[in-house]
Amino acid sequence: MTTKNNIFIWKDTEAASIAAAYFFVTECHRCIAKKGKFVVALSGGNTPKRLYQLLASPEFSRNIPWNNIFLFWSDERYVPQTDADSNYRMVKENLLDHISIPLNNIFPMPVNSTPKEAAKEYETTIRHFFKNKRNVFDWLLLGLGEDGHTASLFADTVILKEKKRFIKEVWVKQKQTWRISFTLPLINKATQIIFLVSGKEKATVVADILTHKKKYPALPSQLIKPVKGTIYWILDEQSAANI
Repeated sequence: MTTKNNIFIWKDTEAASIAAAYFFVTECHRCIAKKGKFVVALSGGNTPKRLYQLLASPEFSRNIPWNNIFLFWSDERYVPQTDADSNYRMVKENLLDHISIPLNNIFPMPVNSTPKEAAKEYETTIRHFFKNKRNVFDWLLLGLGEDGHTASLFADTVILKEKKRFIKEVWVKQKQTWRISFTLPLINKATQIIFLVSGKEKATVVADILTHKKKYPALPSQLIKPVKGTIYWILDEQSAANI
């Protein structure tokens, strides 16, 4: 492993996933000792699957006090929860089905009305959970697309201009689908933001972001700038090849 300025580079996806799992366990205990709970926002996509499998494994799960952990989703494809494209389904199959966590601790994004109504409903859920206070997630996991998107924040979408709402619906033209996503104001409130990235196809965009290459307009991932929190990058060697 090599590290610099909260950038951690591991040999491969497996090693990076193991590192992320240890980080999760360490931080959950720190937060629970401090305030009695650990509030997490999960990401979808392929990269975090192995992380979720590790957290569900006996080696890690037995050291995780699931009763004190609360799980949210940073974005969702607007499809039924049983659909193969559902972020909830991916997490359920790789993590939730294998751990003992109270159902009341799990907060999937709703997908049973309209995207706009579902986004408002999820925002209400989050504000109620945090009792309309700081709405701060302890550990917010993000992925990174080759195009620089993260969560469902894509270039040239109006959601990037949102200043007040925490959750918004977004039509992703290149995917021809509706999604629901955390907005920048909510993401940037998090205490810890973790980018977990792997694969040689991500090397160019990772380098653009971490070398602060100016883009006009800025890539969505370049807009992740926590107000008081910290960003951590957990990378494999392939995705870090150009930095």
